[in-house]
Amino acid sequence: MTESGAWQKSVDSPAGNPEVSVGLPVYNGEQYLAEAVQSICEQTFADLELIISDNASTDRTAEICRAMADRDSRIRYVRQPRNIGAARNFDFVARAANGKFLKWTTANDRSDRTMLAKCVDVLRREGDAVLCYGRTCFIDGGGNELGLYEHDLSFDQWRPSERFIGVRNRMNLNNAQQGLIRLQALRQTGLERSYPDGDMVMMAELALYGTFRLLPDVLLYRRMEKGAASRFLSDQELRVFLDPNFARKGFTAWRRHWDCCWSVLRAPIAWKEKTAALDFVARSAYWDRRELWRDLFKWAR
Repeated sequence: MTESGAWQKSVDSPAGNPEVSVGLPVYNGEQYLAEAVQSICEQTFADLELIISDNASTDRTAEICRAMADRDSRIRYVRQPRNIGAARNFDFVARAANGKFLKWTTANDRSDRTMLAKCVDVLRREGDAVLCYGRTCFIDGGGNELGLYEHDLSFDQWRPSERFIGVRNRMNLNNAQQGLIRLQALRQTGLERSYPDGDMVMMAELALYGTFRLLPDVLLYRRMEKGAASRFLSDQELRVFLDPNFARKGFTAWRRHWDCCWSVLRAPIAWKEKTAALDFVARSAYWDRRELWRDLFKWAR
């Protein structure tokens, strides 16, 4: 890989594998699940597999998934024996993927039918890009459009450290995670983290490996209502959602800063770039010093 993050070698999938893998982790998603799956199955780009990992749902999720898998041979349905948490379930579908590119999706959102075709075209042509996504439109429970999200961004700087800092400073809502990702690059990261804001750390790490390209078209319809978006969960509810086994585990701030540090250290970039990114991580820890102290006091009690 060059300094800019360009992928020089072919990363073609083994013969017979689809070019795109779509991973859908789900837990009790019966309300909008069929619509979400349908938006993937109706993509104009058809060379795909859809991996659904059911986190031991207790509603009709399993019934819906099995019925849709019977109708479309591209769907692979896996049911976890227990709830492993959202973070590990996202990682599961990424590790199970056979494609050259991965799209994560959720049971609550839907994708424009041209999403994969447009993003595949970009990643095929632009070797320095590790992620491509489109603009986001919020929808309500009935699928009605609520308006465009105005803060989706490209991160196309040449320097990996600038992309890393840009994602940490400027990405406020992680719509980009539902874009199309170069799987070889993603698997070199630590994947999802099982604590609040861990997804943003993963995205910053991914930016060390290449650029993020934003297309002008609306390609994601993201449901924004209570019960369908994690931003409406309380801190404790979010911890349970991410990892029910460690919902009370502390040191969130310490884990976040340590993960940022380790993400930079293991990235295949020049030491000059590592130093610039680590300087930002150190300054961020200083800015968050009160939160870091609070973590220690919570642990001591």
